Amino acid sequence: MKLLKTALLCLGLAIALPVAAITLDEARSRGLVGEANSGYIAAVGESSPELESLVAEVNAKRKAEYARIAKRNNIDISQVAARAAEKLEARLAAGQYYQDTRGRWVRK
Repeated sequence: MKLLKTALLCLGLAIALPVAAITLDEARSRGLVGEANSGYIAAVGESSPELESLVAEVNAKRKAEYARIAKRNNIDISQVAARAAEKLEARLAAGQYYQDTRGRWVRK
């Protein structure tokens, strides 16, 4: 009986966790993450394991893409990331956060 309860609990969690996952757009619109001046995203305030997972996932994908672009153009990845930061900030919707050159979070 205990094994059955444990199995049902695990199954319930396996089904519920993907539904609870937050998307980048949701996190941005709720003010949980913002576009850092580095070309990556970061938590604006308090974080959570779910939010840290999202940040790590998005930033890993961005880093891979920045590296690909840098290699193709024979430039440093930091140059690509800096240019991306400018473009990403320009595309933010009103009310979303970005980091200014001094590292302060600013609401657009």
